[in-house]
Amino acid sequence: MLYSDAKVVTLALPKQARGGFMAVRSNTGTINHLSINGASAISTELMVCRYFKVAHRDMVFLKFILEAYEGMNVMSTVDNKIGIIRVAIMPGFVDDIDGVLAELGKQVNMEPVEWQHEPCTF
Repeated sequence: MLYSDAKVVTLALPKQARGGFMAVRSNTGTINHLSINGASAISTELMVCRYFKVAHRDMVFLKFILEAYEGMNVMSTVDNKIGIIRVAIMPGFVDDIDGVLAELGKQVNMEPVEWQHEPCTF
């Protein structure tokens, strides 16, 4: 399948999968085509992004914890100067990652913020 406005990206392999996991994402951030272990699946869901203001000293801790949930989310820094991070959550994992974020919020100060400066992409 070819998508003229799409970009092919390879996502981190979920621990429960034993093959390849690939997504084709359009320029709007929609995942148009999923391939898991060579089998195709179509999804029109968008990733959900959560933005937080955190202390610089907590960024690495949060990154390591969230990386353990491989294939479910991608954390990135969107404004290092003021400490804004983005957690892009893959479709189907929103409730799981929201639970993880709630628990992490008990350990480190994570102030939810609105961020409209860039689209929710990874």
